[in-house]
Amino acid sequence: MGSLAVIVVTKAANLRILHALTASISLAILALNLEWLQYLLGLSLLGHILFSLRHNDDNYLFLACFASVIFIVLLGGQILWSWPGILTVSVVTILYLGQLLALNHIPETAPAQHEVVSDQAHDILGLPDRASLRAAFTDYRVTEPGPAMLVMVRLEGFEQVNLHLGREFGDLLLAQSANRIKQQLQSHDVVAIANGNDMSRVAHLGGLHFVFVCGLSNQKHLHEQLIDDIIRSTLKPFNVGNCTLEVSARASYVNCDEELGQFDNLITCAFLALDSQPNRSVCAYQQQMQITKLEQQARLAELAHIDFRSEFELYFQPVIRHKDGEIEFLELLLRWQHPKQGILAAGQFIEDIRLAGLAVPVAYYVIERAAEIAMALRMDNIHMPLSVNVFGPEMLHEEFIEFLDRILLEHHLLPGDLIIECPSALFMSLDAQGVAMVARLRSIGVRLCVDGFGEAPLILAKLPKLSVDYVKVGRSLTAEHQQQGQFKSVVRGMVEMQQQLNSKVICEGVETQEQLNFVQNLDTFAAQGYFFARPLSSVGMISWLKQWKIEHE
Repeated sequence: MGSLAVIVVTKAANLRILHALTASISLAILALNLEWLQYLLGLSLLGHILFSLRHNDDNYLFLACFASVIFIVLLGGQILWSWPGILTVSVVTILYLGQLLALNHIPETAPAQHEVVSDQAHDILGLPDRASLRAAFTDYRVTEPGPAMLVMVRLEGFEQVNLHLGREFGDLLLAQSANRIKQQLQSHDVVAIANGNDMSRVAHLGGLHFVFVCGLSNQKHLHEQLIDDIIRSTLKPFNVGNCTLEVSARASYVNCDEELGQFDNLITCAFLALDSQPNRSVCAYQQQMQITKLEQQARLAELAHIDFRSEFELYFQPVIRHKDGEIEFLELLLRWQHPKQGILAAGQFIEDIRLAGLAVPVAYYVIERAAEIAMALRMDNIHMPLSVNVFGPEMLHEEFIEFLDRILLEHHLLPGDLIIECPSALFMSLDAQGVAMVARLRSIGVRLCVDGFGEAPLILAKLPKLSVDYVKVGRSLTAEHQQQGQFKSVVRGMVEMQQQLNSKVICEGVETQEQLNFVQNLDTFAAQGYFFARPLSSVGMISWLKQWKIEHE
């Protein structure tokens, strides 16, 4: 009965089995009186001794050893002096049950500790976790207070693998990626982390995040070298399940003296650096990022109560044709007249609008304002197409197309009066329904422009399936320092391909005469940039257009 009570109370499965086995053997000896069963009882007592040793419980160990000694004495007495077997079993059973009843606290302490150790030791990748890294970091900073860097590595590209091949393939790919990271961290200046009976030099924070700490006393830029090695190793294709897969890695690093050297704060800073600069492969944490984050949080709070018409304004910038120097269309640019930070360009708050869930309302507002401006120009006998930027995904919904169709009718706009500019990244994930929605937009008289073309090369395979009117080459591809022979041939090839698709290529970011000459030599259709005009408020658009016409006539 004592063993049964302990079996009910304890939470550890292995201890339950051990108690049940001991009780069963004792009952079998009592019922059958077979000598060989007594030796099994001795083995079960040995199991209790091993259990107490594993969990470092001295009281349990003492009682288990004491019960074993009594068992051996009584068993010897039975062999030498023919003591009744039933007496041996009775004495040992009573003694052992008393021991178990005295140890009811064991299931509440040792198993809980065992479960924690098990969780730490059995990470899905066999790597130490955040708690182990924290302990290693604390010990290291006590003994080595010199310069050190905490480095975080984030793997990317697993979404498509999990979606198309399944999470099993994703897990295999993650394990191979983790092995490649481990292989690059052989330097003794990388802090070792306890991992069960072994040591590791990288910890797994869960998901796709890995962290290591390296001292810089012997090599000042060791962290940069290790990051470069890791990024290059992950770029090599993986062979998983007879499939060739590719992933990429991004990294951030934080000086271990930042945030008073507090480990959890350093981890937060590493995450912040990665999230603050999503387009960079390597990001160094800077304290300005904290200020930027606080400013963003303040803007999000303000966006929750913003009045679009009183605080949002549309500026414009012309797109100039090469062949005759005339305006092809005017691009309308969203600006926020912020009460504290002044006039903010869209790039400074566009992500905030997404986070605030205002992407669709803002797109509707911009399109409606553009239609009002276009109608005002027409009433002044100025026929000038206008382009507006949208976030992208919202234009692929039926409600958005119905809204556009209604706006065109209400403001008496003709086909081609309105141009929708959307980010090139949108076309990387278009399915059949998305392609159909793009075709519908053009069918209601809306012209389309792909913005930032060339900065996402994967869209090259998508565009032939679509029919777009304009393609804007990103400003990074027209920068002066990149005007080299090989680069020219790449851009010229892009231009020729789009011309074959009847798309007109526009170069953004033209600021000098040299840049204008460069893009004209590429046989592009038009250009846009500060060389022609800086963004101007749409309040004086009509006057500006009339003046432009007079000057260029």
